[in-house]
Amino acid sequence: MSTFRTNKKLIREWFQHNMPTPEAYLPPALMTAEEMEVINALFACLPQDKEISDKAALALGISIAKLFEKNKEQAQVCVRRFMWHMNEESGNIGWGIPMAFAQTLIHSEGLTKIYDNVLISYINDKEGDSNYCDHAPLRLTCYEAVGIFAAAKPQYKEKVLQIFAAQNDDDPACRQMKQQITEQLRTL
Repeated sequence: MSTFRTNKKLIREWFQHNMPTPEAYLPPALMTAEEMEVINALFACLPQDKEISDKAALALGISIAKLFEKNKEQAQVCVRRFMWHMNEESGNIGWGIPMAFAQTLIHSEGLTKIYDNVLISYINDKEGDSNYCDHAPLRLTCYEAVGIFAAAKPQYKEKVLQIFAAQNDDDPACRQMKQQITEQLRTL
């Protein structure tokens, strides 16, 4: 059993020189470690620069999907942790969380059936109570994550396109991201 600090350092260093794949998503020394040992270290890698964060999101998604096969409740606790980080009341800023959320759902059909609407709710600006992400820089990552999710799970493509078409975003970068994702999804 290795320590959190050791795992985090090993993962960050490995991500600097390697691209995770479904077969090799962690440093070789951690591929056989218990999922929760690496999941906690991967969470700590999410608020890094985009390259490291995206790699950590992929590895986290695969790790949580594998955990779901062994321990459904523990995997759902991890997803609820995403939701907590995205909640304004938590005091957390969810850097990297939308992408990790998307990667988790992409790699786990079981978790997709439970949490698909939660991920999509971060881009859906509707009246009343909603999970819409008000912080434009973070919302940009929500759009990107939902776009990647819808591209990987085409059954969600129309729903995402309808949400994009039904609302206007005041932030220019977010509008541009929505337009890019719309064009990509329409070509699928």
